[in-house]
Order: sequence, then C-alpha cells, then structure tokens
Amino acid sequence: MATYLGVQTDNLLVGNGATEIIYSLCFLLRPRIVLVPQPTFSEYARAAEAAGAQVILCPLSPTQGFRLDVEAYCRLLEQADMAFLCNPNNPTGNLFPYDTLYHIWQESRRRGVWLIVDESFLDFVENWPELSLVQVAAREEKLIILRSLTKFFALPGLRLGAGIAAPSIIKYLEERSDPWRVNILAQLAGAVAVKDREYQIRTWKLLKGERAYLFEGLAFLPGLRPYRSEANFILVDIGLSGWKSGELTEALAQHKVLVRDCSNFPGLEGGYIRVAVKERESNTILLRLLKNLLTGERL
Repeated sequence: MATYLGVQTDNLLVGNGATEIIYSLCFLLRPRIVLVPQPTFSEYARAAEAAGAQVILCPLSPTQGFRLDVEAYCRLLEQADMAFLCNPNNPTGNLFPYDTLYHIWQESRRRGVWLIVDESFLDFVENWPELSLVQVAAREEKLIILRSLTKFFALPGLRLGAGIAAPSIIKYLEERSDPWRVNILAQLAGAVAVKDREYQIRTWKLLKGERAYLFEGLAFLPGLRPYRSEANFILVDIGLSGWKSGELTEALAQHKVLVRDCSNFPGLEGGYIRVAVKERESNTILLRLLKNLLTGERL
C-alpha cells in the first residue's frame, strides 16, 4: 500500500474541497459544543451551528498579533467536545510551531475532544512536513487533519480536499458520506499537481521574496498596519487610514485590483483587508494604488 509521511490510502477521506469535509465532520461526529478561535475561517462555526452545535470562541487579540493564547484555548477545551484550529490561520497568516500543536492535541486527547487542524494553507510553507500533525493523525484517535489542493495548486473551481485520520475514523466517515464526491477532472488534476515538484519550488521562492516586498511596502504606507504572515496573503489593519474596509476594497476594484474585505470575519469588522501575495508587477500596482488612495494623490 502506498504511503507518504506515514499516511496510507486508508488514512484518507477525499472530498469536494476541505469545506465539504468540515461540514461532514460536524454532521457525522455530532459535537454538542465546538471551540473555534476568532478570527478564523468562518465555515468552522457555520458548519457547527448547522449541525446543531453550540460554538464557543477563543478571541485572538490584535494587540498580540492575533497569536493564539494556548493556555486559554486549552482551558476552553474543558467545555467542548470538538475544536478547530487553522494552521496557518486564515485570515491572519499565523503559523503554529509543531510543539505547540502537539501540546494542544495532547490536551484535547486527555479531555476526549475531537481536534480538527485545517492545514489548507500549510503547503505555502516550504518545510511544511516538519510542522504537520499528519503522522500523528494517521495512527491516533480524536485527531483529524484537513488538507486542500485548491489553494497552493490554484484549483479552487475543481474542489479537491482530504481529511487525514486513523483508519477506523476514516472507515466510519466513509461509510456515512455521500458517494461520488470528487469529479474525474479534479482527480486527474490533483494527481498531476502533487507530482509537480518544479512548480512547488518555484512557488516557495517567489512567495518568500514577494511577501517580504509587499509587507515592507504596506508597512510604509500611512494608516496601514500589516501583520506578519506565513501564508500567501497578508492581513492589513486599515483602522488609522480614514477608510472603511468596504470603501477601500470598492475603490481598488474600480481600478481592477481586488482585495478581500474582511468585515465578514467576526472580530475584524470594518477595519481590515486581506491582500494576496502575487508577482512583482501586481504587488507594485497594488502598493501604488493604495498610496494614491491613502494620500489623495492623482490616480
């Protein structure tokens, strides 16, 4: 049987994107109380509530760079029977060290809590195998890792993701999940994408240089505070710029530059945008437009 990082085929639940698996976990495992950081990917809370669970939140403070208070999170595990973490976190870009994640897993296991770690953006970190809990999930109970090919390999329309867990958990989920979840185009594209090592190396190299360039450019602009990120995006506090996030995203869109208005992330209402790290020309255009809008210069 094929194996990679200790993961075999009977450790995999393949789905129509990671979001489908998130909803399946909530409906099939039936948690009563779900712990979710805030801000983070909104579908964790939505899926939990759709399945009838109560959601409790662990706030991430902007004054602490949106870093997780690990001890506070572990204390809240006492109240939950399922907990979500996103690594790197969306939309803040924070990355958990392996030891921190392992500690959280141990605490969740001790309390009998399902821990769901979403690694959808972890591929953007070059040494991601050293940071992932996939090997632990493949052999232990109560831990499920989510992976996605739609981010790093730019396949959002094809929808392809996977859950990684112990064989007994995968068997339970597989027997209760919808059949034919993944279309043939997604299967073929995914099989080719993961073998393209040249693309992966090129992406890591470009991202490293352009993320630093974009961060420095954003930090230089008046009224903006970018947050350090390990993903392919940067969260930006625009609270001192005089703009609301919806107004600024609309002004940029008028010049055919799209950024993410983060006002629909609980905890980020009105004062944050998320920008994608792209190639140098696109990053430079974004910085120039932002400078013009923030300083009132002629466009």
